[in-house]
Amino acid sequence: MSYYRRLATLLGADPAQATADDVRKLLNNPLAAEGQDLDHKLEPHANGTEGGGELAKDIAAFANSTGGVLILGLQDDRKTSIPVHASPIQLTDGLRRRYNETLASRTAPILDVDIHFAKETHTPDGQVPLGFALVMVPPSPRSPHAVLGLTDLRDGCLRFPVRSGSRTRFMNPTEVETAFLDKQNRHAQRELRHDQLLDAIEEQKGFSPVRTSAPVPAKPDLTVTLVPHAPGTVPWDRSAFERYQRQLRTETTLLEEPHTTFNEVEPVADGFVARQDPGSPRQVIAVFTDDGSAGVAYPLSPQADRVWYGDNEEVAGSQRPLTLSTGELTEVVVSALGLLGRHAVDRAGVLGGCAIRITLTGPPPEGLAGTVSRAPVPVRLTSGSRPAGYASAEIGAFVEDFPQPGPALFRATDLLLTRLGRRFGQIESVYTTREGDLVSDKRTPHFPGALYRWAERQGIAVQDHSTRRP
Repeated sequence: MSYYRRLATLLGADPAQATADDVRKLLNNPLAAEGQDLDHKLEPHANGTEGGGELAKDIAAFANSTGGVLILGLQDDRKTSIPVHASPIQLTDGLRRRYNETLASRTAPILDVDIHFAKETHTPDGQVPLGFALVMVPPSPRSPHAVLGLTDLRDGCLRFPVRSGSRTRFMNPTEVETAFLDKQNRHAQRELRHDQLLDAIEEQKGFSPVRTSAPVPAKPDLTVTLVPHAPGTVPWDRSAFERYQRQLRTETTLLEEPHTTFNEVEPVADGFVARQDPGSPRQVIAVFTDDGSAGVAYPLSPQADRVWYGDNEEVAGSQRPLTLSTGELTEVVVSALGLLGRHAVDRAGVLGGCAIRITLTGPPPEGLAGTVSRAPVPVRLTSGSRPAGYASAEIGAFVEDFPQPGPALFRATDLLLTRLGRRFGQIESVYTTREGDLVSDKRTPHFPGALYRWAERQGIAVQDHSTRRP
């Protein structure tokens, strides 16, 4: 993991996969001394208010700085801070639960951490396993985090810890104010990055060569953009770019369906663009940038002459709303998140949080006599009750959740489509759940058959609509 590269080098393994023997490699190693990104404790933090305050302080300090790892079960030399003694601790689910419950009640915004158990090789049957606990804390995009009540929850105290070398201190008022200003700036920068990706995609639409003489009808458009909280770096030279070209010319843009690969991959100012041929069924355009941000636009296929769930009134002089299949939207969002996530993780080395924005835009009102407004033609969803010409939604997620299919990918899809669907009168996502399940409901019009076939190939269970969790 990019946040913990120094420790990974010392362990000879990813901290999230380290063994007890890996941890023992740190003993008497001067390079493993406590520092900005590493701390050791002989025992877990004590129970109670004061121990909880110390725990929150230690974790929040890493999150408010550059991130780091707290190792439980190592004792260091007081003068040198070099670990000199290993004392394996009991590794129980109760330890994980207590740490996360303490952080939930003693930090604001709430911090959540990953705790990896580096277990001893042999544990006698019936005994609690022993080993070391590695509490991994990435730098937080939501910093600064405060500790609530350092020694007493009733004192109303808010303190903002930060890591300073091998020690933890509290920010002074000026540093706290500056940290909040930086937070506002980070948010503004992410918003700007989303807009830049959308602009780049629109620019590429104008550059796409037209190879057919017949006019291409305008379609509704779904655009998904991903902006990591901590930018990565895409290696860039001729051989690397040629590798990206080969990858994208074989990578399908829609659930491994045939004839959905990119035909053209070209360099642009801060990355590269991939396009499908205008004669292809989708004509997908994607922009991939050097920092791991990316965006992709999918033209959608509206259904004609459908019966609406809502009222059927039409405004004089306006165009009848088009209908979009909610099943198609689900297939496209799952595909887009996988495509963008693989760029961020595999090419740019991004880890941690990211912002995902989804934008649905109706087609322009081409060919309407007497048209005054250039507002997009409204569209409806097969699971919605009212039309809209434009809708967007944004969520936070973790880029590691997207390269491979699984519950985390489907949870993100569910939240995106639930938020987007409210604009169209849809209560919840139809084919996914907040728990990360896929749902089969063939009673609905235009159900996502490609999604079901893809899930079967991947060995992913699909829940029947009759057993959907409440």
